[in-house]
Amino acid sequence: MNKPSTAWRYSLALIVAAAFGAPSAIAQSASQPPARILVGFSPGGTLDVVTRALADQLHEPLNRTVVVENKPGAGGKIAIDVLRAAPADGSVAMLCPDFLQSIYPFVFNKLNYAAQRDILPASTVVEFAMALAVPASSPVKTFAEYAQWVRTHPEHANFGHAASGGPTHFLGLQIAKVIGTPLRDVPFQGAAPMIVNLVGANVAAGSSTVGDFAQHHNAGKLRVLAVTSAQRSALLPDVPTFGELGRKELTSVGVLAICLPPRTPAAVVSEWSTAIRKAVATEQFARKIRTLGFVETGSSPAEARARFSEMQAFWEPVVKASGFKAD
Repeated sequence: MNKPSTAWRYSLALIVAAAFGAPSAIAQSASQPPARILVGFSPGGTLDVVTRALADQLHEPLNRTVVVENKPGAGGKIAIDVLRAAPADGSVAMLCPDFLQSIYPFVFNKLNYAAQRDILPASTVVEFAMALAVPASSPVKTFAEYAQWVRTHPEHANFGHAASGGPTHFLGLQIAKVIGTPLRDVPFQGAAPMIVNLVGANVAAGSSTVGDFAQHHNAGKLRVLAVTSAQRSALLPDVPTFGELGRKELTSVGVLAICLPPRTPAAVVSEWSTAIRKAVATEQFARKIRTLGFVETGSSPAEARARFSEMQAFWEPVVKASGFKAD
């Protein structure tokens, strides 16, 4: 017996789907290639984990398969090149940390993109807080004690961070300004080696995300002194916010959003935004990202653009005042 042709089977699938009231998902999944979400960082990192958790929940609201494609290098700038060259039809998106707009334009003399032109946020995805920590062996127990220790031991006052020109780098410089004593920054190639050196007391302090520090703090391997969020972190309920300590100028969070290529039609941007808001509202997504110190958000495109502008307004004067340049 001859096997039915592919075309005949496809037609039959559409007829059956229509009869049972579900033509859209089947028709789209059969006719559209997978949508890709670019990540400008290596597989296995926290940004990659967040993106994959999101992609898992986007299949249904977008009515298509969604895959994650890592394009690591140059702090995310390689992925932006891929995004800029992608068709503006909703088939390619990118996970965009706010620092691509709020920090990079002020630390790099030459950028391969124009933030206002080439970064088109569809929706925020998550926010995350940062923190200041010291080794468990440190005599410092509070931020006030840390400030006093820095003033009396300026020759030993340094802090480790994950990368020069990133938000945790500038958080440390902000803290130095608040204390009134310079802190020598010690950059590492990522948060993991920085934390190893912090636990080993090879640096006097460290700045990173709450998610990076929480497990080690709760295990007694280091001591988190304060967090940058407006409210205490669910992962570190015993740690005060900088705002509680009277240092509201240190209150800030990082924002991750999904961006689309420039010139993407408004209807396509809206479709992605709606799908993302549905995805981040699922319990499956929340369960995966909360353990990493992230808080799910979701927004309209206009709200996402406004959030990025807020982050730029926060970081631009900090970066310019530091005089730091990455190139």
